[in-house]
Amino acid sequence: MPALKAILCGLGGRGRHWLDACREYDGVDLAAVVEPAPANRERALSELDVPEHLLFDDLAAAAAAVEADFVLDVTPPAVHEEIALGAFEAGLHLLGEKPLSGDFAAARRIVEAGRRSGRRHMITQNYRFNPQPRTTRRLLDEGLIGDCAQLDVSLYVSWADNPGSHYVTEPYMFLTDMGIHHFDMMRYTLGREPLSVRAVTWNLPWGWHRGDACQLILFRFEDGVVATHRGVGCTVGHAPGGHNGEWRFEGPAGTLTWEGSRLFHTHAHRADPRVREQLRLDPAGAERRHPVLHEFVSALREDREPECSAEDNLKSMAMVFGAVASARQDGAEIRLEEL
Repeated sequence: MPALKAILCGLGGRGRHWLDACREYDGVDLAAVVEPAPANRERALSELDVPEHLLFDDLAAAAAAVEADFVLDVTPPAVHEEIALGAFEAGLHLLGEKPLSGDFAAARRIVEAGRRSGRRHMITQNYRFNPQPRTTRRLLDEGLIGDCAQLDVSLYVSWADNPGSHYVTEPYMFLTDMGIHHFDMMRYTLGREPLSVRAVTWNLPWGWHRGDACQLILFRFEDGVVATHRGVGCTVGHAPGGHNGEWRFEGPAGTLTWEGSRLFHTHAHRADPRVREQLRLDPAGAERRHPVLHEFVSALREDREPECSAEDNLKSMAMVFGAVASARQDGAEIRLEEL
């Protein structure tokens, strides 16, 4: 089966990751690279071995010059709408880096444009493809701890400390750029949709972010399930669980907990047999080196919606923008359907 041809847009730090992914994945060939910044184009030629004839400074020019199947958008969030509209206008599918957009209205416009074009559009919510959330989702579906009624997530990291980057200078970036991973995993593992949110955010005195980098968030999901997210993005101390954080799922038959890279089932009520068991994580297939790219390519070949489609991702984005709206209103409850 012939490889699908990709136009990669953006050669910043994350763009280099996707450049390597396209080169390593058997089902994809690199048709063109789009990078408007002269310094990045020079690095592409001198350090990244991108042939000059594959290098463009504009998506429209690249799409007109080469045969391609999809666009891989690794540009900053403010550019995502422009890239999406250009891809759909050229008749190309789109795999876009998260977040879908830095603006919820723009995110909805992007999704609607993709729907009208009939092209597939997937967002790179890569965290949900890792073994812990995949195994947890299966175990919850199988009823290991009964019906989960509460999920608590804590995240303590030294996050995004590159001076001058948009992560540091723009408001609520810890919530929007890092939180989207966890909020999406909440939806995925619970298998339920969020209904409302309350959020309080603040900064610590030594923090390096212009926007708030600490948060306490309460989500209410379908079926009465409650989920909390507690985060500090400027810790200079212990960071349990790294960027995954620590997760605790509460059910009538015990808890599932993420402790570092390990998954445990614990049942310690005095009336029942005690359980404290580390669970084996579901094995990852060969495609797990690049699971997002594998899912996207498979969806195109099978003519189906990919997991993490842009339309589905709007529900995770609603959690982000609902939390921001609540934080701006001193923790007022925001109904997500009203955004």
